[in-house]
Amino acid sequence: MNSNNNHHRHILTVMEGREANSLIVEDLKKSAEKHGWGFQALGEINSDQIARIDFSSTPLDYVIFRELSWNDYTEVERVMDYLRQNNKIGLNLNVAGGRISTSDKHYQQGLFLLDPVLKEYALPTFRAKRKSNVMSYIRGQRVSFPIILKHHRGTTGNDITLIHSEKELEKFEHFELMVIERYIEADYDWRVFVIGGAPVGAMRKSGNPDDPENFKKWCAGYTKAREEDEEVLETIGKIACRAAAVSGLNYAGVDIIRDKNTGKYYLLETNIAAGWKNFVEPTGINIPDLVMDWFSDMTEGQDLPLNKAVQLYVENRKQYLPKKTQEIYEKILAGEKGITKKAAKEFQHERKKYLYDTGLIFKKLAAAYEDLTESKKPKNYQNLIEEIEQMPLSWAGNFIGPETGILELGAILSALYLFILGKTKKV
Repeated sequence: MNSNNNHHRHILTVMEGREANSLIVEDLKKSAEKHGWGFQALGEINSDQIARIDFSSTPLDYVIFRELSWNDYTEVERVMDYLRQNNKIGLNLNVAGGRISTSDKHYQQGLFLLDPVLKEYALPTFRAKRKSNVMSYIRGQRVSFPIILKHHRGTTGNDITLIHSEKELEKFEHFELMVIERYIEADYDWRVFVIGGAPVGAMRKSGNPDDPENFKKWCAGYTKAREEDEEVLETIGKIACRAAAVSGLNYAGVDIIRDKNTGKYYLLETNIAAGWKNFVEPTGINIPDLVMDWFSDMTEGQDLPLNKAVQLYVENRKQYLPKKTQEIYEKILAGEKGITKKAAKEFQHERKKYLYDTGLIFKKLAAAYEDLTESKKPKNYQNLIEEIEQMPLSWAGNFIGPETGILELGAILSALYLFILGKTKKV
């Protein structure tokens, strides 16, 4: 699957060891070529190369998509560590707890429960282990029939079973790799793709109304369609972006469901290596092309001054922001008075209690912005600019500093920084 890479400045290296995912690799190859990149696919990693931490013969613009055929996760983690330490670009190099942990459904829900915002959407999940263990959760009223049993690291709907009663539970045999989950009665659920801290598209899927008891088909999606409702898109987009950020993922497929009786949304899981086979056709959203757009934005920014890199990134990706956020972004750049107070109110819910607090940076930038737009004799904020510019670009690429992996927050910080920078040069 290798291309002739000698004349390409950037080369996308895809690490994918499963033959079943060869179509995904081919899609990324086509998208890389459309963007003028070279391409290399690796089905395994040279263990001796890893042991010597010598990657001189391997291009370093990476997608580490799934585990590899002949290498274990420890070797993948060492590659990821090398890329992080050398400021190389790659998908999901900052996964919380490592690739094994972040793929685990039980671990994921623990991450969501730890987050002050996501805990509202977390779905109580327990290790199954054995039948007696499952029944102890039932008798302890921590969960009640019907329940969902699914593989703790499953990737398809084939390993999900709906259990209505203890009698049905008796027929189930293999508990040790399963988790228990509360059953949510819903008309449909969503798959939201997040790239670089932004929701780039969502698909709504539902079961067959003529065969409502076929739970596996319902999970896989009997009907699939692009979600067009702006209010729904904004809600599930915020949840999905936060779930990806808390998980340390700049690329994720996030599954969300809404209870048909209460209207409450729940986070089902984040998929660290989400495929797009059943997503692109019904939605018309070309995920591999959007992955390459992200890589292109990130690599182009590496060769630019910091302020230009920040501006390029947000300008190219602001189309994925809610309209209100886009308006605030433009108003800040235009120097509208009082806008920071509106922005603070608008993003209070997202900012408050966030594990990676953006509050201090926001307060400094907001105070400087108000001074520059409202005072007759504004101060010079060169020291603040220097403080900001000493920070690295965030792992999601959306602002200087590691505080957030959410573009909606990064865009506002970026607009404040860019405006202050422009005015400071004139003061």
